[in-house]
Amino acid sequence: RLGYAEADPTADVDGFDAQAKLAILIGVGLGCQVEVSDIALGSIRAVSVSDFSYARRLGCVIRQVARAELLPDGGEIRAAVQLALVPEDSSLARVDGTQNIVVVDGEFGGETAFSGFGAGGAPTAVAVVSDVLAIARGAPTRDDQVLQSRRRVVQQEFDAPHYIRFMIRDRPGILAALAEVFSRHGVNVDAVWQEPGWSKAELPFVMTLETCGSASVTAALDEISRFDFHVRPPLWLPILTMGEARA
Repeated sequence: RLGYAEADPTADVDGFDAQAKLAILIGVGLGCQVEVSDIALGSIRAVSVSDFSYARRLGCVIRQVARAELLPDGGEIRAAVQLALVPEDSSLARVDGTQNIVVVDGEFGGETAFSGFGAGGAPTAVAVVSDVLAIARGAPTRDDQVLQSRRRVVQQEFDAPHYIRFMIRDRPGILAALAEVFSRHGVNVDAVWQEPGWSKAELPFVMTLETCGSASVTAALDEISRFDFHVRPPLWLPILTMGEARA
């Protein structure tokens, strides 16, 4: 009704729009060419009311974050689009409503942020008219150096603390079973959070994990997903510290 989403909102809800924009930002900002489909992608559909409550307890908010990093050897890019927990006092947390923000973190220049409205009739009209005027005035366009550059390998592995929300039919032994799987995959559990007042037939609780590689978490969750006590699939979000969202 407000014009913030298409009639079919799939591109926004499932992250395809952010995935395409991130590929453009990688080209413009990092001077590298990547395949859009190589960027790891996550949807926002699985987030629930309980996740916002747990996020507040952790001093965080939930954001859809598209991030990319040029790795030190200069040959590969780390990139992903996914829901993440970000600290309440971070630049990413301060945007609201239809605002977008791009945060650039340089080795020597530190953090720079650019923000503005990204949806709705008026902001869209301003962007379109600005582009038309730029073309009419003969504004120079960026050369095709990026398009001619060698395509880079996109890494999807990253290290971070992690938030895992489970929705289960409660019974004895569930925590022990989960901890045993994480332990076998070399993942340390940091804390377990369970708010009172939820039905035992559909009980949400959260495990936070110490910093570890995403591949280990993926492998553990693949095994955990086979347990029969799940009411919904687990929700997995990285917890981003300051300076971890780069474009």
